Parts: sequence; structure tokens; C-alpha cells
Amino acid sequence: MPIGFITTGLIYIVIGFGLALIFYYVLRKNFIGKVWGAVIVGITGSFIGGFVDVFIEDLRFLAIMFYSVNIVTPCIAACLFLWIFHLISSAPETY
Repeated sequence: MPIGFITTGLIYIVIGFGLALIFYYVLRKNFIGKVWGAVIVGITGSFIGGFVDVFIEDLRFLAIMFYSVNIVTPCIAACLFLWIFHLISSAPETY
């Protein structure tokens, strides 16, 4: 396995983990599973954002390059996933 894939994967993990901690501790959002539920959703969103980045070459000019890894789309996707997960987690249970 090439080092580039490992480095990219580690960058996506750090992005998802960091954004989950920001959402949980700084913004004080409630999640199912507390901080670990937010971490799992943040990392998943980050990897899906990286996967989408492969197919969207038009947004490449917005890229902030960090060792040739676009970190804009994983950040946007992880934030979107965490926000949606927060909405699901804080929904009232009376239906």
C-alpha cells in the first residue's frame, strides 16, 4: 500500500476527529453516543467528503493543499454529517 494513501487516510481521520471534538466540546451539541458517536460520524463524513472530492474536479481551484490532499471537501462533508446527526439526536421522542 503506497504511503500516499496512508497519509491521506490519516489526514481524513484527523479532520473528522477534530471537527467532532469542536462540535461536541466547543459548540456543545448533543449526539447519540456522546463524543464517540460524534467521532464516528465525523470520520465517516470526512472519508465520504474525500470520496466525493475524487469525482468533483471542478472544485479543485478551491483546494487548500496539504501535502497534495484537498481538505476543503472533507471538512464540509464532516460538518454537514455532524450537523445532520445533531438534528437527528436532538429530535423529540414524541411522535
